[in-house]
Amino acid sequence: MVGLRLRPRSLSRCCTAGFAFFAAFAVGPPELPADAAPAAAIAPASPPAVAAASAAALTLDQALSLAERASPLVRRARAERDAVAARDVGASLVMPANPVVAAGAGPRRESDTGARGVQYFVHAEQAVEVGGQRGARREVVSRALRTAELRVDVARAETRARVRAAYVGAQLALARVDAAAEREALVAKLLEAVRARVAGGASSNVDLELARLERGSAARARVDATLAATDAQARLRLLVGMPPAQRLDLERRAVAPAPRAEVLPALLARAQARRAELAALASGVDEIDADIVRLRREAIPSPTLFVDVERDLPGQLFVGGGLAVPIPTWRRQQGELALARADRLRVLEERALVERDVALEVERAFQAEGAQREMAQLLDREVMPAAEAAVALMTEGWRAGKFDLFRLLQTSRDASEGRRLYLETLGLLWESSIALDRAVGAP
Repeated sequence: MVGLRLRPRSLSRCCTAGFAFFAAFAVGPPELPADAAPAAAIAPASPPAVAAASAAALTLDQALSLAERASPLVRRARAERDAVAARDVGASLVMPANPVVAAGAGPRRESDTGARGVQYFVHAEQAVEVGGQRGARREVVSRALRTAELRVDVARAETRARVRAAYVGAQLALARVDAAAEREALVAKLLEAVRARVAGGASSNVDLELARLERGSAARARVDATLAATDAQARLRLLVGMPPAQRLDLERRAVAPAPRAEVLPALLARAQARRAELAALASGVDEIDADIVRLRREAIPSPTLFVDVERDLPGQLFVGGGLAVPIPTWRRQQGELALARADRLRVLEERALVERDVALEVERAFQAEGAQREMAQLLDREVMPAAEAAVALMTEGWRAGKFDLFRLLQTSRDASEGRRLYLETLGLLWESSIALDRAVGAP
């Protein structure tokens, strides 16, 4: 049995770095003087594009389909299934034992009569199965093939979970790039506005240096976001089997997964019925049962039919046949049967342990998804609107000269931290949702 568990890391790595979103200017940038330089002239250049002719449009369904063909897990499992299927060729033989032919010849002389001649004999025999051994062998292969098919399903489920995690992680990483680029452009506008205020005597050089420092931080955040997005897309390309440097055009918006209608007991029952790992273990028990039947039938003696043709002297010819039956006195497959029964108990014990692990995995993922969903809703409905409103008020106060630039930047950073926390929580929610789908045996 191949037991595979998902330990997704791509979402957390993409999200924990945070989304630098300068919410202070989501409600509108500061007004610039007429002689201020245009934002486009001072905004940094866009990050260099990956060297590729064109971007490949890739939906989640397409990624899953490509990954199933390219996944090493699935390909190895299918190769093992084909190897098991090949065993049916040997198991289907009607005569598994080859015929045996013996012959001999030599001169013969009778001392009493003086008769001479060449004596020869021919002996042919063929063992024949009479205990249904062929059907038992084919049944073992059939059960083993069923187990191998279920292991392919295990590999497919693991691959699909990994691809979903990588796809959503790439979506969030690209969203981080967009947010970081937007923040950098807005900070550039703020820097120009501060320069104009300093030139007009409305602000000091301290404000100018603070704005320059903030622009440097925004540029660093954009570079980090670009590197994280490149890494996330590289992992996705690896999973789906795309060549290096192939740009991907993904569905850019990563929304929260849909709420679940099932309660925990229903999910536990669904996992026990649909988890491919449990089905593979149950099929393994059936395979051992079939092997025990085969061993018992192979203990039934296979009679050997034989024919003898012998000539002693010219005119003396003997033709006869017979039946030889081995007596199963000492050898009755005792050792093989003992090993098979012990292996059956081992698989049953393994199944009980896996059932317990599956139940704990479902419960843990269910609780994690509920907690992350509650936190994401709280951040989206209350924290983010409050942060944006606070920044809007602080911006108006800064324009009116009531607050200094440092306080505005600090409030903006707090709003950006709230945005980062929301997107990180959204990534953790997707991580928990994918883990729960995998735990209950979703396709």
